[in-house]
Amino acid sequence: MLNWKKQVWLLWCCQLISIAAMEMSEPFWPLFLRQLRPETVNITVWSAIIYGAPLLVSGLVAPYWGKLGDRYGHKKMVLRASLGLAITQGLLFFCTELWEVLALRLLQGALAGIITAVLCFANSITPTEKRSAVIGKLTSATAAGAILGPVIGGVLIQWLSFSALFATASMACLLIALVLAAGLKQPPLSASGEQKKKHRPDSVPSLNTQLIGLGLLVIFLLQTAKALPSSFFALYAESYLEITPFMTGLLFSSAGIGMMLSAPLWGSYFDKLQQASKPLVLAFITAIAGLCYFLHLQTDWLLLLLVRLVWGLCLGAMLPMIQALMITFAEESRQGLLIGRAQRNIKIGNLAGVSSGALLLVWWDYQTGFTVAAAVYLLAASVLMMVWSLLNRSYEPVPAER
Repeated sequence: MLNWKKQVWLLWCCQLISIAAMEMSEPFWPLFLRQLRPETVNITVWSAIIYGAPLLVSGLVAPYWGKLGDRYGHKKMVLRASLGLAITQGLLFFCTELWEVLALRLLQGALAGIITAVLCFANSITPTEKRSAVIGKLTSATAAGAILGPVIGGVLIQWLSFSALFATASMACLLIALVLAAGLKQPPLSASGEQKKKHRPDSVPSLNTQLIGLGLLVIFLLQTAKALPSSFFALYAESYLEITPFMTGLLFSSAGIGMMLSAPLWGSYFDKLQQASKPLVLAFITAIAGLCYFLHLQTDWLLLLLVRLVWGLCLGAMLPMIQALMITFAEESRQGLLIGRAQRNIKIGNLAGVSSGALLLVWWDYQTGFTVAAAVYLLAASVLMMVWSLLNRSYEPVPAER
């Protein structure tokens, strides 16, 4: 019998290391590109392209990988993502031209997608009543990796070199792929679900389609709001608060710490909630996140630290739990595809948020940026209220296959 708890812990550890390996280089692309071509004047533009290109490609292919996982097994997708990271990080070791870096980053976006693959596999082995807790746990691994990665990357760059960074990341991902190949046990693939469709009222699929559509919209709005201030937060902290880069990093990472600590707790809490109550609770949490943005304009860094910690606690619930809720609206045999579509909206929302934040700062000020981000959160809360209304009206959950 498959021990799903041990499998989830293995996925948690490997996801933490994979995300840390991937995030080692993320804050340092401008430095690496300047090292490759010191005479290039538009390093900022190149950095933005090399940062955003894999996000766009990954978002476009995520539903495709999810659908393949539904058909052929999600273990293959986890191994593909791990090996994709290992290969692309290793090839970056040999890069001497900007276009080579861009090509490999595009390839990384197409082949990797470790978060989607791990989430799909975990969802396929976890009992229905425990899925929110598992998604929360995996979210904590992602947050922890995003915090640890830049720290490890900074140490490697300062004491060794960028080559050491890429070699370390590649070897870590290769080791993870080997461990997962030996340790993961592929469960039986889901049935097509045709028999279930024959016994389900005709109104249920169309209602579930509406709920999924609204859920995907919420995911896009939540990620847009989250990413919107990231393009100007460092400038805001430097000019508005007049603090050191170390303190700016502390403020920025405090949200990740809150997310890492809260996500597993939110998951356990949402597993105990009635299905019809979940959108209402998420709407309330999202409204609090919007309030946190209104409170960002502080001159006291300690107060801002607390605000961002509370915001991080909200982050631990919003995206993970709306994904967990959406999964219940889909048939077992199509849940990988749905997770891939959700990840696509996260990637696109991230790009929309970063670019919108940069444009807002060109034409207006920091206060406008935080206000717009808060308004996007409130819009997401309004859509969640629509989901709650539909869910309480006539929702019938898709029966589990096991």
